[in-house]
Amino acid sequence: MSPEAGEPTTRPTPQPAARLDHNPLVLRGPDPEHDLAPGSPAAGRLASHYSDYLVRLEGVGEEQRDALLRVVGIVGGRGHVDERTDGVVVVAVTSVQIEALRAQLLAAPPAQLRLAEELATAVRAYLRRTFELRCCDSILEVGRRPLLMGVLNCTPDSFYPDSRTAGERAIARGVAMVEQGADLLDIGGESTRPGSVAVDAAEEITRVVPVLERLRELVDVPLSIDTTKATVATAALDAGATIVNDISGLAYDPRLAEVVASRGAAVVLMHMRGSPDDMYGAAEYVDVVGEVVSELRAAVARALAAGIEPDRIVVDPGIGFAKRAEHSLIALRHTAALRSLGLPILVGPSRKSFIGAVLDLPADQRLEGTGAAVAAAVMGGAHILRVHDVSPMRRTADMAAAIRDEGAGWIF
Repeated sequence: MSPEAGEPTTRPTPQPAARLDHNPLVLRGPDPEHDLAPGSPAAGRLASHYSDYLVRLEGVGEEQRDALLRVVGIVGGRGHVDERTDGVVVVAVTSVQIEALRAQLLAAPPAQLRLAEELATAVRAYLRRTFELRCCDSILEVGRRPLLMGVLNCTPDSFYPDSRTAGERAIARGVAMVEQGADLLDIGGESTRPGSVAVDAAEEITRVVPVLERLRELVDVPLSIDTTKATVATAALDAGATIVNDISGLAYDPRLAEVVASRGAAVVLMHMRGSPDDMYGAAEYVDVVGEVVSELRAAVARALAAGIEPDRIVVDPGIGFAKRAEHSLIALRHTAALRSLGLPILVGPSRKSFIGAVLDLPADQRLEGTGAAVAAAVMGGAHILRVHDVSPMRRTADMAAAIRDEGAGWIF
């Protein structure tokens, strides 16, 4: 994390997000040529130039769809209509064909040109690698290597018993996590496991504020407060936190967005439906990937409307939240689709129940499963991994990133 000292006193105003009426998302695609270590031309330069981006659009009317598919064919791409979901079109196009598509549609009605512009916007976002995440008065460099967020549960009832801690033990664990390679710490005072009981704000503050205050003195990494409550976030920011991690994506407490905006904190917007005590009742999806991205777009729109700047926003697919095991596996498998949002991606698979469902193991035996999930998330483009076990996941994430970087155009 680098301070802002020496920076210009004025910064360019972040540009408003492009209007995206059709929730464009890149399901998969080539990465740009690896400038530092080109390796095999077939796997690098040629693949990045000629391979297709598979882009999904939704809410496309019949007339728009037919026109789009016709022009996609003219420029040499391919199109597919998803018969299961009304209005969904998937096109396979290269970057060169996207530009040709836009040129072909310049004289077309605006609604048709919008589709081509949205395709291009999603691909540009997909290709972005590095970010400067502004956390109050500091900047966190994101994307040059995977960042680990260590989990500190100052609660008596978190789903993983070994993670439950409080007071001096929590402080000591946080210091140890930083020594083991944690780049951030996430401190929470209320369990959000399925079926958990809500904690009032006063109790939550009592649990987290002393830990935050002491850690702020002992470690030099950003501190995050895991809460959905504006009053808790305010107390935590006063105590030294610079990031608010909200499982509701700013949907529970309307005042929370105002607090984040006014304090200049960073915010993690997680995908979630329902509440912890009933979220599995909301785990009904037609298209997991499309719906998660669409609902995260809505959360980002809430943040922007409240005055939170784009360079203070992180998105999280919410592995295990309002998702059954199969939904979490799909979301994790398609981590790359979140890159279409053009924001840093946080993924938190650590020891969760979907791993237990696959391996038939309790939480205290899910370390290897967590490692596989972390590696998959890194390969898909996750920038931040929220984990309980910092030391082994540091090695796992770094190894996965080394494999990814050598052939896929990432800057390490």
